[in-house]
Order: sequence, then structure tokens, then C-alpha cells
Amino acid sequence: MKEYKEIDIEKFERADYFQYFTSVGNVIEFTVKIDVTKAIQKCKDEDISFQSYLLFQIYNTINTFENFKYDFLDSSLVQWKEIVPTFSAFNQNSKKFFTLYADMKEDYITFDKQYKSIVREYEESDTIVPQGNLPPNIFNVSSIPWMHFEHFSSNSKAQENQIIKMLTLGKYEKLDEIFKMPITFQVSHAIADGYHVSMFFSELQKKLNLY
Repeated sequence: MKEYKEIDIEKFERADYFQYFTSVGNVIEFTVKIDVTKAIQKCKDEDISFQSYLLFQIYNTINTFENFKYDFLDSSLVQWKEIVPTFSAFNQNSKKFFTLYADMKEDYITFDKQYKSIVREYEESDTIVPQGNLPPNIFNVSSIPWMHFEHFSSNSKAQENQIIKMLTLGKYEKLDEIFKMPITFQVSHAIADGYHVSMFFSELQKKLNLY
């Protein structure tokens, strides 16, 4: 079992917000266009997958915020030591997507090798989760690389004992000499507010600007 700590609702600093927004199942969603110009160049220069590099940086960014680590486990509120991403891949023959998972690595080069190996292994999959059971401490990352969208919504509503954390990545396009990629972040309002999502995007942008 992945490491976590149980949260006492009575002592939870976010108790009022958590109980209210859990009762209504409210999910907030924001779409921000991130500058990926330097990240694209870095991946080309180092011959690594842009998708794996972005996934690695999203993982590192989201885990700097304690709010995003809250979850339900066996109907109890817990906070994971870390959360790890699932990611979508695409069967070019059947035109169906499927969901994969890869253990996170200490550096993006090592993770890139593992990412490519897993995608190759399951590239002809026709089942939605070909690896079987996924770990419990996950957040979801899906990709729509054919579309540069202004906003994406899956019309999500959290069910009982469910906390949603999902990012959707769109197609990047060149706008005024800068490559911009739309990213939609959907998260249960019970655990996070607009402030936390704003800080996430700000930190992610800083990481993608490094080269």
C-alpha cells in the first residue's frame, strides 16, 4: 500500500469546505494556455518525448501542493505522501484510447525511457485499462493532441466518496512566435479552490520555462 495518513475531519482545517462541497459533488475546472516553447525545444534537442517530459513536470508540480493529495480510501479521508499520474495512449488501428500507468522516476530521462517502453508494449491494446488494477494514489492525465481547444469539460460531478483530479492536454499551436498548449484542470472543490489551481499553473509554467 502506498504511504498516506488518515485525516480527522473534526480537526481538518478545511472541514467546512470539504463537507459542503462533498455533499453537492462540486468540481471546478479551469483551462489555461501554457507556454511550451522552451519545453518543445528541449525535448527535440535531447531526443525525448514531449509527452513524457510534460507528464514528469506535471507530477512534480502537483505534488508540491498538499491540497491535491487528499483522497478517499475505504470511505475515509486520507492524504497521500505523493500522487502519481495515469496517462492516455492511442491505438492507431482501432482509434481507441486506453489508460496506462508508469512508476515515476527521479529524473525525466529515466522516466522517458520507461514511458516509451510501456507505450510500445501496449500500443495495440483494445481494453481501456490494459495493465489491470491501477494504484490507488493516482490523478488522471488525458490528451487530445488533435485539438487546440479554448476549454474542455467532461461535465464531471464527484460521486459519494470520490475525489476528482484530472488534467486534459490539448494540441499546442504557435501563437505570436510562442507555442501555447491548452491544459484543463478539473478538481473536486472539496479539496481545492481557484487559488490552488492558479498556483499549480504558475509553478508548472516556471518548470517548463527552464532550459
